Amino acid sequence: MPARNTPVQWGGVARALHWLMAALIIGTSIFVLHVNDSMPWFKSTPLIFITYIHWHKAFGLIALVLVLVRLVWRRSNIVPQTAPLTLTEKIWSHRAHIALYGLMLAVPVTGWLASSAFGSGTKFFGLFTVPGIIAKSKPLVAPTYWAHFGLAWALLALVSVHIIAAFWHHDRRRDNVLTGMWKGRPGNSLPQD
Repeated sequence: MPARNTPVQWGGVARALHWLMAALIIGTSIFVLHVNDSMPWFKSTPLIFITYIHWHKAFGLIALVLVLVRLVWRRSNIVPQTAPLTLTEKIWSHRAHIALYGLMLAVPVTGWLASSAFGSGTKFFGLFTVPGIIAKSKPLVAPTYWAHFGLAWALLALVSVHIIAAFWHHDRRRDNVLTGMWKGRPGNSLPQD
């Protein structure tokens, strides 16, 4: 499989970036659920709370870097046609992807702003500390935190719609939207039943 996209196939780099971002979005969400004692089988201690918060923030910064890499990669590659789409489907697919990229940028940035306003750097897995991007500011903690929280839930909702759409394409349309990203299959129709 080629590293770069072709007119009918996602390249290895685009596919790897897609699945890394998926893992980071889901993984950082799970960390937060644990930190906030949202899981009935798990109760955090202060040490676990601090550790998970720093993991969550470190993974968020990795996600921010990866989405920037992903945007550059997407701009420098053709977007393959893995399935025949109507004009309406193309328009909504384009809008959904713009919203996904916007949220993938906004969620880590607002998280970094909230952490910075709180006065907390990010201990990057014990290797080094990433400083805040703004000075400590108590009045900004709540608005930046709630922006981060609301945008994160919006991202998870849109990711859910994205997953449902991928399975709809696979199961109902029987095209290669899902298999094109999962297995790198070129864009041609799957056999009908």
